[in-house]
Amino acid sequence: MIAKYRATPAALAWMAAAALACASSMAAYASDDEDGPHGLTGTWQVQVTLRNCQSGAPIGAPFYSLLTFADGGTLTESTANPLFYPAIRGPGQGVWSRSRHGRQYAASSIAFITMNGTLVKTQKITQTIDMGPGQNDFITPHATVEFFDPVGNLLNSGCATAVGKRFVQ
Repeated sequence: MIAKYRATPAALAWMAAAALACASSMAAYASDDEDGPHGLTGTWQVQVTLRNCQSGAPIGAPFYSLLTFADGGTLTESTANPLFYPAIRGPGQGVWSRSRHGRQYAASSIAFITMNGTLVKTQKITQTIDMGPGQNDFITPHATVEFFDPVGNLLNSGCATAVGKRFVQ
């Protein structure tokens, strides 16, 4: 004999909410892949140019960074910017997400800057990333770079642009 099950309104509401949550998370995960097989996920070799925030003129020679965007929205980065010497800048860690504007992403990361083993500053980078022209290229038309003292007071800020190329085998 098969027993009949009659769901209560509360149980039906809970099942509907669970189904909606699953569908939403699957849609969000799938949307990261709209730019190609990896979307932004992967490791990128990036050439960074510091810029005057008012005029947009380059400041100094470009330098290189590595950015790794992981599934789930985490970001790690390292830089070869010679301007930190003699201080030591550790790797940056942060988050990224897909923007509502087509092939555009937002990312933010923070890194510690130490001298003789003591924290002297933190660096926060906030950037917009535009994919293209292909699936293995991106540009950062604008990034904000901010430096804070160890207790969180803003010391100074600047601007940058960047061009990224996906690291592939």
